[in-house]
Amino acid sequence: MLVLAYFDWYGTAEELKEQDKAIKDYASKHEGLEYMGRYGPHNKKYHWVRIFKTDKYPLPQAPTPRDYKKMTHWVSELLSGPVE
Repeated sequence: MLVLAYFDWYGTAEELKEQDKAIKDYASKHEGLEYMGRYGPHNKKYHWVRIFKTDKYPLPQAPTPRDYKKMTHWVSELLSGPVE
């Protein structure tokens, strides 16, 4: 299963990179969870999308609390498959 986590970001670029590192470290400590990176979506209104590969959902609790001034919007999309 893939989890696409779309979000808007209003913090600094350095804070975003720090958050990416924290999420990557966090995912490496949870069996069955792989952080595949942060991408810039061209088909959604959001600034960024983080992609996770997992064998279970919901994902474990996030490593840090969300700062609503820096990450104003967040939506997750679940993809099952691949379908043959």
